[in-house]
Amino acid sequence: MPPFARLKTIEREDRPATPEEKAALVKYTGWGAMPNAFAPQPPREWQSVADELKDLLSADEYASARASTPNAHYTSAEVVQAIWQAMERFGLQPGAQILEPSMGVGHFFGLMPEGLYPGTRRTGVELDFITASIAAKLYPDSTIHPRAFEDTPLPRDFFDAAIGNIPFGNYPVYDPAYRGSPHLTRAIHDYFLAKCLDVVRPGGVIAVITSRYTMDKQDSTVRRHLADGSILLGAVRLPNTAFKANAGTEVTTDILFLQKRSPETPSPGEGWTELTSIETTVTEPITWPGVEA
Repeated sequence: MPPFARLKTIEREDRPATPEEKAALVKYTGWGAMPNAFAPQPPREWQSVADELKDLLSADEYASARASTPNAHYTSAEVVQAIWQAMERFGLQPGAQILEPSMGVGHFFGLMPEGLYPGTRRTGVELDFITASIAAKLYPDSTIHPRAFEDTPLPRDFFDAAIGNIPFGNYPVYDPAYRGSPHLTRAIHDYFLAKCLDVVRPGGVIAVITSRYTMDKQDSTVRRHLADGSILLGAVRLPNTAFKANAGTEVTTDILFLQKRSPETPSPGEGWTELTSIETTVTEPITWPGVEA
């Protein structure tokens, strides 16, 4: 039984997922590798899958799934675990408020180190309704928002960390809160970084997988905005095959680690804003204000 069909059974019976069902649900990888199934005229080899989806999903669920295909490419366990290891090295402690801004089914939540669990509160945002529903069954102790990041009201200067694999692409986002900053909404990955920076508290850390063009594009406006509000702790370029096995796509991406500036932080002077390529680098541990050591 496909994971989304299994979800329908659990919802129909109005109960929590069993451990066996969770093991099946966590294998769900989203719709990113199958955009042909949502085409107006599906190729012949996709026709049976397309018909099955229309039978299983409501009209709203179908529209939501189709809208998610450009960015539903989930992260391998090895990459997720490496990011968490870096966050622990930077000093993240139990009891933190953690945001995953584009969570999928929540692989970052599922692979969070056990030592960080005590007192930690997790919030996730996911555009696709089916995917968000699976995440809610997998992590019922977390707060899951089944909507677009731009439609999700979140408190400013609140989270200790934002972590995840954000969507990337050369298309804009509409968010009235950023009406006066069009340079931050022209590309979806830049918007996600800017909003994460706003909702993370001073001293908090952003650790996200983003498009290589955040760092490589010739126009440094977005990088200057990020440098004004944060310190670049480290950057790692992933090989273009990092998502091939898990999500069926080849794309070059970067992992960025940014610490939000506090009033005591020296004024920006980093040279990374003018970079056209990056080198792998990670700094020493940092202090997380408001999180007990």
